[in-house]
Amino acid sequence: MFRRRIRCFLLSRLFSKIQRMMATRDTTTGSNYEQIIEICLSRSCEKNALGKIRQSSVGNKPGGGKHRVDWELYSLANHEIRGLISCKFQKSSGTAEEKIAYEVIKLLHTMEADPRFIKSWIVMGGDGWSSGMKNFVRADLPKWIPQMNNKVVILSTDEFINSEIILKTSI
Repeated sequence: MFRRRIRCFLLSRLFSKIQRMMATRDTTTGSNYEQIIEICLSRSCEKNALGKIRQSSVGNKPGGGKHRVDWELYSLANHEIRGLISCKFQKSSGTAEEKIAYEVIKLLHTMEADPRFIKSWIVMGGDGWSSGMKNFVRADLPKWIPQMNNKVVILSTDEFINSEIILKTSI
């Protein structure tokens, strides 16, 4: 388990360094980041008896259109217990920061529409997040969207690597 954490940590650092070295806009950054997250997610899935579906369509967004998440998780013991993971990679300052609140709303909307989804995670990667945005999503966003408490967790890549992704009902 320790080796896997080290491997995930080193991969995330390597990925960040490669992204900083690239001068042109690379539209594959998000999918490359998702591949790194998948390595770490696989560890939690194996340990906690979870299955995962990549790029899963989980319903509709508020206002219409298909809602696709990076991963849909499900308990191997009870497929009616599910979770959602959305990855957001920010290479440089830009509009992704403004999309975090809408991502929280989309996840909550899906969880309300389908009660099988009991928890969601947003993983923020890359070096482009401002310190103000990092502080805002931790301290202030739950005040503006109180429904996210105990339902939507926002993590940095490092926090995700060191977290256990577990689906448990409160009953």
